[in-house]
Amino acid sequence: MGKRGAIYASTILGVWLFITAFLWPHVRGMTINSALMGVIVVASSLLSIRLPVLRYVTGAAGVWVVASMFAWQDYSPATVWSNCFVGAGIALASLIGPEEADMFAS
Repeated sequence: MGKRGAIYASTILGVWLFITAFLWPHVRGMTINSALMGVIVVASSLLSIRLPVLRYVTGAAGVWVVASMFAWQDYSPATVWSNCFVGAGIALASLIGPEEADMFAS
């Protein structure tokens, strides 16, 4: 996966994160957190096309999505699974930067 593929993967995961905030019931704080992190991930990943340093913002948002599971008490199993996988995917995809993408180019 090249740099653009990682950016598009992060963007799609951010959109999914935003959508899932409203797909099933969440506590109010978790709904706001998921929607806001979805917007931040989409914006930072798309802007990282021109400003590669913004991939660190995307990565930090992905880590926060996983870590935020400890901030609220009441959440559904669907929220736990979704946020853990999506957050980890976002964080991992953000690790592929311009230098790493060049290594895989053929």
